[in-house]
Amino acid sequence: MIALDMIKKKSIVDVAGALGIPLKRLSSTLYEQVEHDSFKIFTNTNTFKWFSRDIQGDVIDFVQLMAGVSFKEAIHFLDKGDFPEQEVQVLKLEPFRYYLPESKDFGSARTYLKTIRHLSDETINTFGRQGLIAQGKWQSDNFSEPVVVFKSRDHHGRLVGASLQGIEEHPDRYNRGRLKTIMKGTHGYAGISLTIGKPKRLIFAESTIDLMSYYECKKAELTDVRLVSMEGLKKRVIAYHVIRLASEEKGDFSSLNSLDKGRLSYYLDVILQTTTYFKQQANLLTLAVDNDEAGRDFIEKLKDQGFPFEQDLPPLDILDGKSDWNEELIRRKLEPSLDDWICQFYEERSQAVYSPRAPVLDL
Repeated sequence: MIALDMIKKKSIVDVAGALGIPLKRLSSTLYEQVEHDSFKIFTNTNTFKWFSRDIQGDVIDFVQLMAGVSFKEAIHFLDKGDFPEQEVQVLKLEPFRYYLPESKDFGSARTYLKTIRHLSDETINTFGRQGLIAQGKWQSDNFSEPVVVFKSRDHHGRLVGASLQGIEEHPDRYNRGRLKTIMKGTHGYAGISLTIGKPKRLIFAESTIDLMSYYECKKAELTDVRLVSMEGLKKRVIAYHVIRLASEEKGDFSSLNSLDKGRLSYYLDVILQTTTYFKQQANLLTLAVDNDEAGRDFIEKLKDQGFPFEQDLPPLDILDGKSDWNEELIRRKLEPSLDDWICQFYEERSQAVYSPRAPVLDL
């Protein structure tokens, strides 16, 4: 067996190829796992880090993690294995195919958004006017059901993806009771965005429902802004919309059109490290993500990378230890305001003080 220090010099990129793990090359020293954009490989140090899980290590740790083997088995594999040079997968996006039948009647979708999510007609209509919402029919395994369709559009207004929210409850089919999925072939970098005025700021939420809820809670404050649902916690969505906004300011989309959409997160890092764009654009980014462990971790990681941004998280639920913007909207609508409470207090007090008592007759 060769010495341990020699084994640790085995290229992680080559090892990934031997294990059948596809990679994307982002720069001369940086690779990304195709299926997990938070999984990065650094060839200059021959190490990896899985940011979303806070896991990192050397080539031995990599084999243990990806192959699910012991330290001893990983050493044996690295000592005896043959590691051909890995051919890096280039991301090629196929045109999104929207195959969902849509309903002319939006009634069921509107009822769901109003009664279950407590969104107003004004909010629903605002998103509808920009072509972001529809009612469709989802079919899977000989089972069909009505769904709310949230549409993803790129900087040309082209439909590049869609997220689906089930309207009916089917607890026998779904762990959370209702369908929640992203349509196959969706270009995940674009997110789902609402434009207000001429955008100078970008506000990011985790889901379209949360985005609509944030809009309803904050609409009096929202001018010249683009609200974006990342449909998760995705740095590449932030990257796309930063570059899109810069392109809009210049009136030139040629660079954005030609960019490799698989390297958007890398381009955002380049903008931060080599330009003064973020310094010139004060208060450009606001993160209105869920106030939970995942959302707070996402914020900390971007902060550690040096990105300037504002935070606008929903107030934390004391009992659950987490909250999102739809929960906050519902809380505001169902809980009486302080003014309502004061009025009720004085009304009850006045009735208690001044209400005439029935006479007591001593017969």
